[in-house]
Amino acid sequence: MPASVRSVVRDLDRHWRRQGVPRVLRSSVADDVTADLVAAQRSGRSVEVALGMDVLQFAEQVARANGWSVPWPLYGRMLASAAVGAAAAIVVGFALVLPSTVLALDGVGYVLRALGVEFGPAGPGAWYAPLVYAVYVLFGVAFVVAVLGAVRRGLRYGRRVRETLRAGTVLLPLSAALSVPAAVAVAHLNHFSGAPLVVASEFGLVLGAAAAALVAARSWALRQPAEG
Repeated sequence: MPASVRSVVRDLDRHWRRQGVPRVLRSSVADDVTADLVAAQRSGRSVEVALGMDVLQFAEQVARANGWSVPWPLYGRMLASAAVGAAAAIVVGFALVLPSTVLALDGVGYVLRALGVEFGPAGPGAWYAPLVYAVYVLFGVAFVVAVLGAVRRGLRYGRRVRETLRAGTVLLPLSAALSVPAAVAVAHLNHFSGAPLVVASEFGLVLGAAAAALVAARSWALRQPAEG
């Protein structure tokens, strides 16, 4: 196979794969395109002349001709992208949010002591609680943004992406509102044990609910009439 034909067919297959076209469908069409391009070159025509347009336009034309211009589910790619975003958010959270929270709490305590505020036997917990809750809320928002950003990048060649993200913006926080209290309950029942199985159960509840929310968001988006 001539190198120019191989390059074009590889680009076509890459474009169809990114859109989610199954291998069994795109392989047979790629074989037909390869045969046509090789025949064209043997007759003295270049690949560009044989296509009549650029590779991307030709890929879209073939996709429409074969009925591939549909919103493929892409659940695997979506969840893999979401996992990358979640991992990044968690790593950054532990690296930046927790230390900054400790510093902020120490700063609040220093200022209050300088103002002569007495904490009493219960300590400064009542004063710190709003700040701690605010940090958790900010981290939750950053987590959702990171996950949805990763999903957007992972599905950038797919369809109904906008609808998927719109639904995910609603369903992800809802899943957290349901799963986080459940995880806390599991921790409480196990006396807040640090045992690997207990910790894995807590994370599994939260991440499993988030994955279910994304699948539900994508499923909902696929049923919408408008393209994303």
